[in-house]
Amino acid sequence: MKTLPRLLLIGLGVVCLAGAGWGIYSLKNRQVAPVAPVVTGIGVPGTEAFPATFFPERYEKFSANACRQCHEESFQEWLPSDHAHANRPVMMSMDLPAFLPAREIKVPGESFLFSEEAEKFWMTVTRDSGEQQRYALDGVIAVTPLRQYLAKLRGGRWQTTSVAYDPAADEWFDVFAGDERQPGEWGHWSGQGMNWNANCAWCHMTEYRKNFDIETDSYHTTWMEQGVSCMQCHVGMEEHVANATESYSPPVQTLSARRIMENCASCHSRRDQFTPDTFVAGDIYHQHFGLSLPDQPGLYYPDGQILDEDYVYASFLMSPMGHAGVTCLDCHNPHSGKTILPFENNNLCMRCHDTGLDGATIIDPVAHSHHGPDSTGNRCVECHMPETPYMQRDPRRDHGFLLPDPLMTAELGIPNACQRCHSDETTEWAIEWTEKWYGDKLAEKPQRKRARALAAAYAGDPAAVGQLLGLAADEPNHAWRATYTGLLGSYIPEREVMAYLDKALKDDSSMVRARAVRALAPMQQAQPVIEPMLKDPSRNVRIAAEQAYAGWGESIPDPDAAKEWQTYLEFQADRVSGAFMLADQDIRDGNNERAAKLIGQAVALDPASPEVLRQGAIMYSRIGDNASAEQLLQQALEEAPRLAVLHYSLALLYAGDGRLQEAIPLLENTVLLDPQFYRAWYNLALARTKLEDWQGAKDALDKAAPAFGNDPGWLQTRMIVERRLATQR
Repeated sequence: MKTLPRLLLIGLGVVCLAGAGWGIYSLKNRQVAPVAPVVTGIGVPGTEAFPATFFPERYEKFSANACRQCHEESFQEWLPSDHAHANRPVMMSMDLPAFLPAREIKVPGESFLFSEEAEKFWMTVTRDSGEQQRYALDGVIAVTPLRQYLAKLRGGRWQTTSVAYDPAADEWFDVFAGDERQPGEWGHWSGQGMNWNANCAWCHMTEYRKNFDIETDSYHTTWMEQGVSCMQCHVGMEEHVANATESYSPPVQTLSARRIMENCASCHSRRDQFTPDTFVAGDIYHQHFGLSLPDQPGLYYPDGQILDEDYVYASFLMSPMGHAGVTCLDCHNPHSGKTILPFENNNLCMRCHDTGLDGATIIDPVAHSHHGPDSTGNRCVECHMPETPYMQRDPRRDHGFLLPDPLMTAELGIPNACQRCHSDETTEWAIEWTEKWYGDKLAEKPQRKRARALAAAYAGDPAAVGQLLGLAADEPNHAWRATYTGLLGSYIPEREVMAYLDKALKDDSSMVRARAVRALAPMQQAQPVIEPMLKDPSRNVRIAAEQAYAGWGESIPDPDAAKEWQTYLEFQADRVSGAFMLADQDIRDGNNERAAKLIGQAVALDPASPEVLRQGAIMYSRIGDNASAEQLLQQALEEAPRLAVLHYSLALLYAGDGRLQEAIPLLENTVLLDPQFYRAWYNLALARTKLEDWQGAKDALDKAAPAFGNDPGWLQTRMIVERRLATQR
């Protein structure tokens, strides 16, 4: 019995930002039973279902309420903030207006009824089929501009509702705006994509531990305090509080401005998470997280403007401000989160750009913007920090501080700030004015070169190689260097690219080194240069090297690195890719029983995805369970009957079991759906030779020739087929 080709597993891109993990200490040894209600820092009492804390003794010492005793001013700044309200139990005074009177909202496939009964809040979901379920809503994320409530499902899962409440408009709305999502799908409100434990909670809580248990497929989640409070951001709190009753209490340990910003970035970034919720204030960001950059298509526009939800940090690192040393606290109050000066009248920006503080360019807003005082076009943020709405009603400002460039709109479809305001004007009109006012400046800045190079790379254009190498050679910004490095991986093994990547492995930036490792990882012959990276001082780089070994199907030679990789895999096991990667390792270790369990868990997280079903089938075939593999592939074909690779995969499974009569029609379907699927043509030729269909085999070999014409196996098969045909003439 043969198996399907081994799956090459790729890394875990974080789709929903705040990934979390299960604790590395034993679940049996933790005393984390729910406690009696405690009042949170913002005055919300906890409940048995959704307690304010799991650790009352620690809460008493280190909660925001405890700090308030000495730090009333800071507490009052924090109290109305988004951080304070990031997560809380529901309460009648704040939440009743959303539920009384009861309101119903219809979305594709189902309707939601939100109501209050006996001082409890309820969500009743009715499917179009008539199936109905009722859920208690015990927690809520955020306060404004929208609130998402939390419903508890099986296995300790808290799910965020896809219908959110807008307190300003006093209405419920669909955050997916009419996109029909079916139960069982990853992105449905009840699916893993909307799971609070894995995707939201770490950035909305204080001292959060996800604690996912692989064996029971359940969460044993804990937290010290709901919302983002003092302990999440300050260092040395234990010593500070311990001495608070003495005659002298040392001040809380201070950090460098850069390290403080990395603490903010632990949440305000789109990233992969390497460690099981062990990041604490003062830690180095790249020891715990892998930052997403524009080398991943679909996250940013080619010039670096935000496209998908990117959560600020990467944009800021790539910006001239971030590169110049500006940090979060230069603009934001650390306790309120608000700007330290108003930005609506440019006071915030002019704090530096009116005085030349720290070398900032001195700017006259009217002369610079060519818009009159107090006009929208005169506001710095409207041109350099345009807003993009997410979740329908949550506008977020771009922190890339880019230049509006309508020429790139015309060339590459990149939006420009000019037409966000002047929506009635044409792109040509905007180009005329920006060229008149800023033409020389726009031409000399690297922004256009970057946009053109990234657009070419996204399109797979060979011309991108020279552009990316040229930019990388002169790029002082490590985030942009890392971006170019990641994109150059698509052009291996070109000689110049290989030379650049060899140099990039020695770059000062761990982001660049990590991307160089990932770029080289598909080539197992790069193992001699990747192996030393297992001992790199940055976990960001080590994880990339460890992942390379997993992709090669080889054991990691360094024991510490192997242990680190195992921790990472177990932490990510509640994600599809994480469960598959851990199953892959179990298969290589001979632990087929747990591998089968993990494959099943992975598929259950996204059972409507044809690709997840196909990958699950490949994994099942590797442990000899071809019956389960066949079942998944048949299920995938029901979901996507015109996806050629599904027909191909099932054909290989049948061929491996000696079922050629069933495999050949599937291979024929494959090439009918995708005539350039050369591997399928080649396999079809081989299958036809088994049945002595020599003319059919020759026809299929001819179709495979563009990809296999110089392959020794193809040449030998062709010779045999032609010899057989000659004897029949």
